[in-house]
Amino acid sequence: MIYEVCQKWVETPVLVSLATKDTSIFKIPFPAVTICPESKISRDCVNYSKVLRMRRDGMGHLATARENEYFDDMALLCKAGNHKVATESNRLADYTDFLDECKSVSLNYSHCKYGGIKLPCEDFLQPIITDEGLCYSFNMFDVRDIYSDVNKMKYLSEGIRNPVWDIDDGYPKELIKNEEIYPYRSLSSGAKNSLVVVLLTKKSNVYYSCRDFQFQGMRVSLHMPARIPRPNQVFFPVGLNELVTAQVTPTYMTTTPKIRDYAPEKRNCFFSKERTLKYFRIYSQGNCNLECWTNYTIQECGCTHFYMPRDANTSICPLANRQCLQTAAETYAVSNFPKKLHNEKKSKGPLTSNCNCLPLCTDLNYNAEISRGKWNWDDPNGADVGYLKKYFQDYHASAVKVYFKSSFSFQLKRVSYMELLTFFPTLEVFWVYLPDFHFSR
Repeated sequence: MIYEVCQKWVETPVLVSLATKDTSIFKIPFPAVTICPESKISRDCVNYSKVLRMRRDGMGHLATARENEYFDDMALLCKAGNHKVATESNRLADYTDFLDECKSVSLNYSHCKYGGIKLPCEDFLQPIITDEGLCYSFNMFDVRDIYSDVNKMKYLSEGIRNPVWDIDDGYPKELIKNEEIYPYRSLSSGAKNSLVVVLLTKKSNVYYSCRDFQFQGMRVSLHMPARIPRPNQVFFPVGLNELVTAQVTPTYMTTTPKIRDYAPEKRNCFFSKERTLKYFRIYSQGNCNLECWTNYTIQECGCTHFYMPRDANTSICPLANRQCLQTAAETYAVSNFPKKLHNEKKSKGPLTSNCNCLPLCTDLNYNAEISRGKWNWDDPNGADVGYLKKYFQDYHASAVKVYFKSSFSFQLKRVSYMELLTFFPTLEVFWVYLPDFHFSR
């Protein structure tokens, strides 16, 4: 018996159990909501489908130099089969400017509401460059507070700085007015306390030739405010003229104080300030994975994707390096499988994708129940979206509503195996003396 207990402690010194108390949603931030338009470029910059058709018909020379340049820039976002001829572009160093200049969605023609209060979208949705191009985030840390000073990516407009919430310490204990709290938190659950965002997509900007199985509208990603989102990997879609509702249940992972006494490899997690990353001020498993993937890409290709962090000595990969980027993605994925598979894809160096990106000891994730339906947004008796209705003839609308399903989170706790052992003898004593207790009114 003693041997079994010791063996169990050696193998799994830390266990995850259900917490005895739930955490109020008032103590955790409302989820960061990142929204990415599926239409990546405005027709005012280039008619992507038209130039693609001309090139496939062998008449690409009939397109203007500007059309060809903008079309080639889209090679970083669209499928490789549309861009078989590798060309050079002088715009890659300013790719952020290109995405901002040619954006297909204007926040001036959008509708935002949070907690029943209408908000100017251009003030509350911050532009961010992700693996899906130009996106917009609500309630996310400004990227300057997430990335370190080593990162030399070009940032867009500045959002709210110096957030007061931390994953380990939570919100400040002292009393602060709720309107001064950032990231925002919800006072209560339910649809009346939701975030509502309506984006308009011009009908002339809708095209399906950029990717295979492409839908139009927008993709939405829910994440912790301190994380850089990966909407290419984790998202739910919102189609054209569609309303999608996301009922959110947060999962909050906490730890007991004794967990800090164990080494990270024993407890299988890091605290947020315990490990330093090169490109990030804040540790999280997602940020670590992105940095690992970035370093591997630099190792293989000597450059990075446009959405990756990079130092002053690293540039965005030119269009001629697209094949290298694709091969690096394949070898990086294979490196996570048994070594017998590694021979199928050759890398230039050691497969260093195992970067020990352990989860956070104290962590927060947002799970959502999705419901969707067609939305006749141009109906004069429908939802109140103000002046936007006058644009219904030329635009499609996509709407998302996000709110907490319950006033409490689903809470888990990391505990030491030895802490559980001290609990069971106490429980045994209780059952021994239980017959001696007399209960009365």
